Amino acid sequence: MAWDSSNRPGEPEQNQVIAMTSGKGGVGKSTLCVLLGLGDALRGKRVLLIEFDAGLRGLDLMLGIADQVVYDLGDLLEGRCTISKAVMESPLHENLNAIVAPVSLEAPMDLSDVQLLIDGLRGHFDRLILDMPAGLGFSSKIAGCTADIALIAVTPDPVCVRDGAKMAQTLEKQGLCRHRLLINRVEEKMLRRAVLTDLDAVIDGVGSQLLGVFPYAEEIPLRLSRGLQLKGNHPVLRIAQAVSRRLDGEYVPLVFP
Repeated sequence: MAWDSSNRPGEPEQNQVIAMTSGKGGVGKSTLCVLLGLGDALRGKRVLLIEFDAGLRGLDLMLGIADQVVYDLGDLLEGRCTISKAVMESPLHENLNAIVAPVSLEAPMDLSDVQLLIDGLRGHFDRLILDMPAGLGFSSKIAGCTADIALIAVTPDPVCVRDGAKMAQTLEKQGLCRHRLLINRVEEKMLRRAVLTDLDAVIDGVGSQLLGVFPYAEEIPLRLSRGLQLKGNHPVLRIAQAVSRRLDGEYVPLVFP
Protein backbone atom coordinates (compact mmCIF):
# COMPACT_ATOMS: atom_id res chain seq x y z
CA MET A 1 0.00 0.00 0.00
CA ALA A 2 1.30 3.45 -0.93
CA TRP A 3 -1.18 5.55 1.03
CA ASP A 4 0.39 8.66 2.52
CA SER A 5 -1.84 11.43 3.87
CA SER A 6 0.97 14.00 3.92
CA ASN A 7 4.51 14.45 2.73
CA ARG A 8 7.34 13.51 5.02
CA PRO A 9 9.02 16.57 6.54
CA GLY A 10 12.46 17.36 5.22
CA GLU A 11 14.28 19.23 2.53
CA PRO A 12 12.10 20.66 -0.27
CA GLU A 13 12.06 18.44 -3.34
CA GLN A 14 13.32 19.73 -6.66
CA ASN A 15 10.20 19.34 -8.75
CA GLN A 16 10.55 22.22 -11.18
CA VAL A 17 9.72 20.21 -14.32
CA ILE A 18 6.64 18.01 -14.04
CA ALA A 19 5.41 15.61 -16.70
CA MET A 20 1.66 14.95 -16.55
CA THR A 21 1.17 11.47 -17.99
CA SER A 22 -1.53 8.84 -18.35
CA GLY A 23 -1.61 5.36 -19.78
CA LYS A 24 -5.16 5.83 -21.00
CA GLY A 25 -6.76 8.79 -22.76
CA GLY A 26 -9.81 10.62 -21.48
CA VAL A 27 -8.79 10.84 -17.83
CA GLY A 28 -8.84 14.65 -17.70
CA LYS A 29 -5.08 15.07 -17.89
CA SER A 30 -5.14 18.50 -19.55
CA THR A 31 -7.72 19.71 -17.04
CA LEU A 32 -5.41 18.58 -14.24
CA CYS A 33 -2.52 20.45 -15.89
CA VAL A 34 -4.54 23.66 -15.91
CA LEU A 35 -5.72 23.17 -12.32
CA LEU A 36 -2.21 22.45 -11.08
CA GLY A 37 -0.93 25.44 -13.03
CA LEU A 38 -3.55 27.62 -11.39
CA GLY A 39 -2.68 26.16 -8.00
CA ASP A 40 0.96 27.10 -8.55
CA ALA A 41 0.06 30.54 -9.93
CA LEU A 42 -2.17 31.34 -6.95
CA ARG A 43 0.83 30.60 -4.73
CA GLY A 44 2.88 33.19 -6.59
CA LYS A 45 4.79 30.84 -8.88
CA ARG A 46 5.46 31.75 -12.50
CA VAL A 47 4.18 28.74 -14.42
CA LEU A 48 4.56 27.51 -17.99
CA LEU A 49 2.38 24.75 -19.41
CA ILE A 50 3.77 23.03 -22.50
CA GLU A 51 1.37 20.96 -24.57
CA PHE A 52 2.89 18.04 -26.50
CA ASP A 53 -0.18 16.37 -28.00
CA ALA A 54 0.38 17.39 -31.63
CA GLY A 55 -2.81 17.50 -33.67
CA LEU A 56 -5.02 17.48 -30.57
CA ARG A 57 -4.49 20.98 -29.22
CA GLY A 58 -6.81 21.90 -26.34
CA LEU A 59 -4.95 24.05 -23.82
CA ASP A 60 -5.53 27.17 -25.90
CA LEU A 61 -9.28 26.88 -25.30
CA MET A 62 -8.92 25.98 -21.63
CA LEU A 63 -6.56 28.88 -20.98
CA GLY A 64 -8.60 31.44 -22.94
CA ILE A 65 -5.89 32.13 -25.52
CA ALA A 66 -7.29 30.40 -28.63
CA ASP A 67 -7.74 33.66 -30.53
CA GLN A 68 -4.23 34.88 -29.69
CA VAL A 69 -2.09 31.92 -30.71
CA VAL A 70 0.24 32.64 -33.63
CA TYR A 71 3.17 30.32 -32.88
CA ASP A 72 3.17 26.89 -31.26
CA LEU A 73 5.57 24.25 -29.97
CA GLY A 74 6.25 22.96 -33.48
CA ASP A 75 7.26 26.44 -34.66
CA LEU A 76 9.56 26.81 -31.67
CA LEU A 77 11.29 23.45 -32.14
CA GLU A 78 11.70 24.09 -35.87
CA GLY A 79 13.27 27.51 -35.21
CA ARG A 80 10.49 29.54 -36.83
CA CYS A 81 10.01 31.73 -33.76
CA THR A 82 11.64 32.75 -30.50
CA ILE A 83 10.54 31.53 -27.07
CA SER A 84 9.02 34.92 -26.26
CA LYS A 85 6.73 34.69 -29.28
CA ALA A 86 5.60 31.12 -28.50
CA VAL A 87 4.82 31.77 -24.82
CA MET A 88 1.27 33.05 -24.28
CA GLU A 89 -0.01 34.54 -21.02
CA SER A 90 -3.39 33.20 -19.93
CA PRO A 91 -6.10 35.62 -18.79
CA LEU A 92 -6.96 33.09 -16.07
CA HIS A 93 -3.97 34.35 -14.05
CA GLU A 94 -1.05 36.66 -14.72
CA ASN A 95 1.41 33.97 -13.58
CA LEU A 96 0.01 31.30 -15.89
CA ASN A 97 1.57 30.89 -19.35
CA ALA A 98 1.54 28.27 -22.08
CA ILE A 99 3.18 26.99 -25.23
CA VAL A 100 0.47 25.13 -27.12
CA ALA A 101 0.77 22.03 -29.28
CA PRO A 102 0.94 22.31 -33.06
CA VAL A 103 -2.27 21.72 -34.98
CA SER A 104 -0.25 19.30 -37.10
CA LEU A 105 3.35 18.18 -37.12
CA GLU A 106 5.34 17.54 -40.29
CA ALA A 107 7.97 15.42 -38.55
CA PRO A 108 8.29 13.70 -35.15
CA MET A 109 9.70 15.85 -32.36
CA ASP A 110 13.39 15.30 -31.77
CA LEU A 111 14.05 14.33 -28.15
CA SER A 112 17.35 16.21 -28.00
CA ASP A 113 15.65 19.39 -29.24
CA VAL A 114 12.92 19.01 -26.61
CA GLN A 115 15.52 18.46 -23.89
CA LEU A 116 17.45 21.57 -24.93
CA LEU A 117 14.24 23.61 -24.89
CA ILE A 118 13.23 22.42 -21.42
CA ASP A 119 16.72 23.00 -20.03
CA GLY A 120 16.67 26.52 -21.45
CA LEU A 121 13.28 27.29 -19.92
CA ARG A 122 14.20 26.18 -16.41
CA GLY A 123 15.77 29.51 -15.57
CA HIS A 124 12.73 31.53 -16.60
CA PHE A 125 9.85 29.83 -14.75
CA ASP A 126 9.28 28.45 -11.28
CA ARG A 127 7.37 25.47 -12.64
CA LEU A 128 7.18 23.78 -16.04
CA ILE A 129 4.20 21.45 -16.49
CA LEU A 130 4.44 19.17 -19.52
CA ASP A 131 1.05 18.04 -20.81
CA MET A 132 1.99 14.74 -22.43
CA PRO A 133 -0.05 12.66 -24.89
CA ALA A 134 -1.72 9.57 -23.47
CA GLY A 135 0.15 6.33 -24.02
CA LEU A 136 3.42 4.68 -23.12
CA GLY A 137 5.93 5.48 -25.88
CA PHE A 138 6.57 9.12 -26.71
CA SER A 139 5.37 10.48 -23.36
CA SER A 140 7.60 8.28 -21.25
CA LYS A 141 10.66 9.06 -23.40
CA ILE A 142 10.22 12.83 -23.07
CA ALA A 143 9.43 12.54 -19.36
CA GLY A 144 12.47 10.36 -18.83
CA CYS A 145 14.91 12.84 -20.37
CA THR A 146 13.39 16.14 -19.17
CA ALA A 147 11.24 15.84 -16.04
CA ASP A 148 12.16 15.93 -12.36
CA ILE A 149 9.02 13.97 -11.55
CA ALA A 150 6.09 12.43 -13.42
CA LEU A 151 2.48 12.58 -12.33
CA ILE A 152 0.34 9.64 -13.41
CA ALA A 153 -3.29 10.65 -13.87
CA VAL A 154 -5.91 7.93 -13.50
CA THR A 155 -9.61 7.58 -12.87
CA PRO A 156 -10.84 4.94 -10.40
CA ASP A 157 -11.75 2.25 -12.91
CA PRO A 158 -9.92 -1.06 -13.44
CA VAL A 159 -8.79 -0.44 -17.03
CA CYS A 160 -7.36 2.98 -16.22
CA VAL A 161 -5.63 1.67 -13.09
CA ARG A 162 -4.01 -1.15 -15.08
CA ASP A 163 -2.82 1.31 -17.73
CA GLY A 164 -1.51 3.60 -14.99
CA ALA A 165 0.56 0.72 -13.62
CA LYS A 166 2.03 0.14 -17.09
CA MET A 167 2.91 3.83 -17.29
CA ALA A 168 4.68 3.67 -13.91
CA GLN A 169 6.71 0.67 -15.07
CA THR A 170 7.54 2.31 -18.40
CA LEU A 171 8.68 5.53 -16.72
CA GLU A 172 11.01 3.54 -14.49
CA LYS A 173 12.47 1.78 -17.53
CA GLN A 174 13.16 5.25 -18.97
CA GLY A 175 15.06 6.14 -15.80
CA LEU A 176 12.37 8.25 -14.13
CA CYS A 177 11.65 6.47 -10.86
CA ARG A 178 10.14 9.53 -9.18
CA HIS A 179 6.45 9.41 -10.01
CA ARG A 180 3.29 10.22 -8.06
CA LEU A 181 -0.39 9.47 -8.53
CA LEU A 182 -3.30 11.83 -9.16
CA ILE A 183 -6.75 10.23 -8.98
CA ASN A 184 -9.27 12.24 -10.98
CA ARG A 185 -13.05 12.17 -11.30
CA VAL A 186 -13.70 10.54 -7.95
CA GLU A 187 -17.45 10.51 -7.38
CA GLU A 188 -18.90 12.00 -4.20
CA LYS A 189 -20.42 8.69 -3.10
CA MET A 190 -16.92 7.16 -3.07
CA LEU A 191 -15.66 10.04 -0.93
CA ARG A 192 -18.63 9.66 1.42
CA ARG A 193 -18.23 5.91 1.64
CA ALA A 194 -15.02 4.00 2.41
CA VAL A 195 -12.63 6.44 0.80
CA LEU A 196 -9.45 4.87 2.14
CA THR A 197 -10.45 1.37 1.07
CA ASP A 198 -11.53 2.40 -2.42
CA LEU A 199 -8.58 4.69 -3.07
CA ASP A 200 -6.09 2.22 -1.63
CA ALA A 201 -7.13 -0.24 -4.31
CA VAL A 202 -6.27 2.37 -6.95
CA ILE A 203 -2.97 3.28 -5.29
CA ASP A 204 -1.89 -0.34 -4.93
CA GLY A 205 -2.98 -1.10 -8.48
CA VAL A 206 -0.85 1.66 -9.99
CA GLY A 207 2.06 1.27 -7.60
CA SER A 208 2.72 4.97 -7.09
CA GLN A 209 2.41 7.19 -4.02
CA LEU A 210 -0.75 9.28 -3.90
CA LEU A 211 -0.31 13.02 -4.40
CA GLY A 212 -3.90 14.25 -4.77
CA VAL A 213 -7.54 13.35 -5.33
CA PHE A 214 -9.82 15.43 -7.55
CA PRO A 215 -13.61 15.04 -7.53
CA TYR A 216 -15.92 14.32 -10.42
CA ALA A 217 -17.05 17.85 -11.27
CA GLU A 218 -18.64 18.12 -14.69
CA GLU A 219 -18.66 21.91 -14.66
CA ILE A 220 -14.86 22.22 -14.33
CA PRO A 221 -13.80 21.04 -17.82
CA LEU A 222 -16.88 22.77 -19.25
CA ARG A 223 -15.90 26.12 -17.75
CA LEU A 224 -12.26 25.70 -18.70
CA SER A 225 -13.12 24.70 -22.27
CA ARG A 226 -14.84 28.07 -22.56
CA GLY A 227 -11.89 29.91 -21.03
CA LEU A 228 -13.93 30.85 -17.96
CA GLN A 229 -12.23 31.55 -14.65
CA LEU A 230 -12.72 29.62 -11.43
CA LYS A 231 -12.97 31.53 -8.17
CA GLY A 232 -9.87 31.28 -6.01
CA ASN A 233 -11.79 29.58 -3.19
CA HIS A 234 -13.24 26.87 -5.45
CA PRO A 235 -12.72 23.43 -3.83
CA VAL A 236 -10.68 22.07 -6.76
CA LEU A 237 -8.31 25.04 -6.55
CA ARG A 238 -7.79 24.37 -2.84
CA ILE A 239 -6.88 20.80 -3.79
CA ALA A 240 -4.58 22.07 -6.56
CA GLN A 241 -2.77 24.41 -4.17
CA ALA A 242 -2.29 21.57 -1.69
CA VAL A 243 -0.83 19.42 -4.48
CA SER A 244 1.45 22.32 -5.42
CA ARG A 245 2.73 22.57 -1.86
CA ARG A 246 3.25 18.81 -1.60
CA LEU A 247 5.29 18.95 -4.80
CA ASP A 248 7.48 21.54 -3.08
CA GLY A 249 8.13 19.08 -0.25
CA GLU A 250 5.85 20.76 2.29
CA TYR A 251 4.17 18.70 5.00
CA VAL A 252 0.57 19.04 3.80
CA PRO A 253 -2.34 16.66 4.44
CA LEU A 254 -4.34 15.45 1.49
CA VAL A 255 -7.26 17.76 0.78
CA PHE A 256 -10.60 16.21 -0.08
CA PRO A 257 -13.54 18.16 -1.55
